[in-house]
Amino acid sequence: MSAYLLGNLIGRFVLSYALIWLVMFLMLSRLKWRDAFRRTNHWTGLVATTTTFLIGLIAAQTNGAGP
Repeated sequence: MSAYLLGNLIGRFVLSYALIWLVMFLMLSRLKWRDAFRRTNHWTGLVATTTTFLIGLIAAQTNGAGP
């Protein structure tokens, strides 16, 4: 596995986590950032993060993006 591919996967996962955290922060935790982190690190937040990550990978693969 090349460093380019590893960096791309880690970056995509971090952005997926940030997107789910932002949704939790704005909609579910009433603008309390600590509550948003708690909700994101719960198993439901991690499932949502993984699902978002995998949807992004599948979309990138079907569009022909990548090496």
